[in-house]
Amino acid sequence: MPCSTSATAGSPRPWAPACARGALAEVVDEEQMVVAFRVPGVDAAGAERMRAWALSQVGVRYNTVGVLLNAPFVLNRRLCELPLMPGAVSHYCMSGMAMVQLGASRDDQFFCSQFVLEAYNRAGLPITSADPRWVSPADLLHMREGDVPSIAATQPLRYVGHLKYNPPPVLAADGP
Repeated sequence: MPCSTSATAGSPRPWAPACARGALAEVVDEEQMVVAFRVPGVDAAGAERMRAWALSQVGVRYNTVGVLLNAPFVLNRRLCELPLMPGAVSHYCMSGMAMVQLGASRDDQFFCSQFVLEAYNRAGLPITSADPRWVSPADLLHMREGDVPSIAATQPLRYVGHLKYNPPPVLAADGP
């Protein structure tokens, strides 16, 4: 039984707990698109540590404030990622901006990408050294093998496949 973190912005149930135990088919059925990635080299013990931590979070509330603060942070942090900026300066810029825009860290509520990163961290298998609150779902997507992430991955994700994809409707400009 997977732990769903599907209560994201635009979700039909944003008031739902961030983590609810249910069948994978139920999670996939609720979403427009579901993509699967894998971290290569995760053994059974690591997977069990992630599973145990995820199950301990069942019923934990969705971090609505965190996801609302993350959206402007993701846009504003681009200033810290300018190509000519040295790595150390970029890191301090992003850390300072995060402290101002995101506030103090908390580990009792999660939004979707924050939950995924925290599960890997708790299992001792970090995907990135960045604070999970700094990482958006789009950042996770770009941490896959062969892509150029805006937040560095300590281990790139391997694309497994789309579990579900509903293409947007085609709208004709001049009528049907």
